[in-house]
Amino acid sequence: MTLRFTRALLLGAASTLAVASAATAQDAPQDRRTVDVITVTAQQREQSAQDVPISIGAYDTQALNQSGVQDIKDLISIAPGLMVTSTQSETITTARIRGVGTVGDNFGLESSVGVYIDGVFRSRNGVGFGDLGELERIEVLRGPQGTLFGKNTSAGVLSITTQAPEFEWGGGAEAQLGDYGYRRLSGSITGPIFEDQLAFRLFAADAERDGYTDLIVGKGANAELTESETENYQTIRGQLLWTPSASVEGRIIADYSQRDEFCCSAVAYDYTPTAYALVRAVGGDVNYPADPDERIAYANRTYDQTVEDRGISAEFDIDMPIGTLTSVTAYRNWSNSRGQDVDYTSADISYRDPEHNFTDLSRLSQELRLNGNWGDLDWLVGGFYSHEDLELGDALQFGEDWEAFLSLAASNGTNPTFISDTLNAIALGFVPPFPALPGYTPQPAGSFFPAGSGPNQDLYNQTAVSWAVFTHNTYQFTDRFAITAGLRYTHETKNVVASFDTNSPLGCSLFETYGGFDPISTFAGTPLGGLVPSACLPYARSGLDANGYDQERSDEEVSGTLRATYDLTDDVMVFAGYSRGFKAGGFNLDRQLNGPIGPNGYTDPDTSFAPEIIDSYELGFKSQLFSNVLQLNATAYWQQVEDFQLNTFNGLAFVVESVDESETKGVEIDFAYATPIDGLDLSGGYAYVNSEYSEVNTGDPLVDAIEGKDYSLSPEHFLTGQVIYERPLFAGLMGSASLDARYVSEYNTGSDLDPEKVQEGFTLLNARLGIGPEEGPWSVDVWGRNLTDETYAQVAFDAFAQGRRGGAGTSNDPRATASYMAFLGAPRTWGVTVRTEW
Repeated sequence: MTLRFTRALLLGAASTLAVASAATAQDAPQDRRTVDVITVTAQQREQSAQDVPISIGAYDTQALNQSGVQDIKDLISIAPGLMVTSTQSETITTARIRGVGTVGDNFGLESSVGVYIDGVFRSRNGVGFGDLGELERIEVLRGPQGTLFGKNTSAGVLSITTQAPEFEWGGGAEAQLGDYGYRRLSGSITGPIFEDQLAFRLFAADAERDGYTDLIVGKGANAELTESETENYQTIRGQLLWTPSASVEGRIIADYSQRDEFCCSAVAYDYTPTAYALVRAVGGDVNYPADPDERIAYANRTYDQTVEDRGISAEFDIDMPIGTLTSVTAYRNWSNSRGQDVDYTSADISYRDPEHNFTDLSRLSQELRLNGNWGDLDWLVGGFYSHEDLELGDALQFGEDWEAFLSLAASNGTNPTFISDTLNAIALGFVPPFPALPGYTPQPAGSFFPAGSGPNQDLYNQTAVSWAVFTHNTYQFTDRFAITAGLRYTHETKNVVASFDTNSPLGCSLFETYGGFDPISTFAGTPLGGLVPSACLPYARSGLDANGYDQERSDEEVSGTLRATYDLTDDVMVFAGYSRGFKAGGFNLDRQLNGPIGPNGYTDPDTSFAPEIIDSYELGFKSQLFSNVLQLNATAYWQQVEDFQLNTFNGLAFVVESVDESETKGVEIDFAYATPIDGLDLSGGYAYVNSEYSEVNTGDPLVDAIEGKDYSLSPEHFLTGQVIYERPLFAGLMGSASLDARYVSEYNTGSDLDPEKVQEGFTLLNARLGIGPEEGPWSVDVWGRNLTDETYAQVAFDAFAQGRRGGAGTSNDPRATASYMAFLGAPRTWGVTVRTEW
């Protein structure tokens, strides 16, 4: 579908809708049910979603409750074009809109989709992952939102609004029970403290669930069966609504959450016999032949994950003679620690322990907006400031099987002592042209890569200071024609200081003795050239220990929007517009060995990457047809992306690069229909996304191989639908039934687009049946999610050190021995919800 054809289609549809609306408006029955109009704040003012000239998916309390949305990942069931995935832990969660998003495995890479909860930005998608509690609405704003929402909204925004305090007493309690031992208890209470001046709301929830995956931990007779992907969290949120006068209203929110869970294991997704033989040769195991449907995973240690998230915010609206002044002040702190079996087998190859792997993220922000009207001009000006401190600890260490495993891999599975034999021979001078090391004593097998060697501790301390000024204005030229224009200037400075303490294994330090701090380059082209990159992985090398990192970068950008709207009738509006989004550049918070080398190691490494810029052009319409019996909206877009920030795992380490040029284009359609059958409502949507990496010149063969290919995790077709039916039953009882479905076409889940990482198209089906008094205090729902029990990969990735593609190892090279693991989506689940309200 070309963009020209799409534009013609949209204009033709809008014209037809305008005629149909005009022809039928007078004939529509006056008592006919209509579609509720959702009020949104997509332009930082309260407006009907049908009046905002951008592509929006808006979901109210009923739609969210009936589809069981409790976190941002659940939202994909009703929001077309939205992808949300998790990988190594649920703290590493990534949202994508229109195909654009950033792999969340590296905290140096920020989000392309901004998550706002009650007007407060969560600086990484994983930081915004958690139980959202009582929801009023969620807005999915598609395309760049850089004018009003700032940096890191280059792909879009998820704007989440929770239930506010009320001046009338009320509350509720809810119990959910389900399979996999699922239990969630929650409750809330709201009411006045001082009549018409101060009200409160308190919400709390406690949940736990057994794991979705059978995890076999350990080897042989010592192996134990446990579960992975468990759930165990507690959350509490308290709010005050303060109206000290008729011109002042404030909402103060404090919240705290903690999670202590066992997540996330990966299953064998597409595994080769060569890789399986290597794992078995050191006494380990992995599910082979690979069968993700079995949901069986292996490890030699646990995947502990703990998270604490807390914050406080205050939003005040003050009516002034010239307009309304809004102040949003927020402080948030998010921390986690996690353990990980990096190889996802029961062999002890490599791991992270939770004591040395942690994140602590604090952020203070202040926003001021002044909004008013002057004749036909609706104007807004504002300013924004944030200060973020990030401390990241990392220590990826070798396990006790690594040396034997590497020896077998290097000798085609024939010699488990290949490393010790080779390095002893080199150090003794038996391998020309390497001279003997004075006083060297041959070392036994197992002493070249002992268990626990690698980093003692890598520490990254990053500070980011950002400020912006912005304006957003709409001028109504006539009753039907308006222009919206906005500009934002953003300035950000980032500084990262990192220290490295390496327990360098003898196996790599010998190569460094002969080849210096860059042994990979030194030995390239020699008979040992193929061995050194695996023996001297970044976390085995000592070249950063003496100097570490001390880097600073500043980015500034002008983003903005220009849009025109025209009301064809009172019920049909067409719009066209341009917007620019900006995601700040940053630093790869991982070991990256480059730059000049001095006598003590690398003296000036550069781990920076450029800002990501998106220019988007849109054409669409919004309509309320047949006296608002049907809402039908559509948008066509074309987006050009400059310096797309890509994070790719090559089976041994993460590679961060900027893709020069890429683009996405497509169509988004949303509808809501109040059927003639009383109580029956239909809604849904379709998204067509055509993406391509059009120009890739990084110099890294792994990344350059994606040129001309589609984005990862970007299906071409999304289709969603929701049916909600409510009707009286008997004895004053009301019954309800809902069904929502989501279909996505085939897509590649890997950043490097290896063909083995493709996920075939699939459909997810969720349903809910409920009963309760029509005006009564209780209800009971029976629900199920993923009713057809689809097994699908959220992300497939190269199994650590377990085979590789031929040649340079890119997706264009032969498969060779490359093997793959995957993080799976949730299986079929079901449960019962009992709710009472007063």
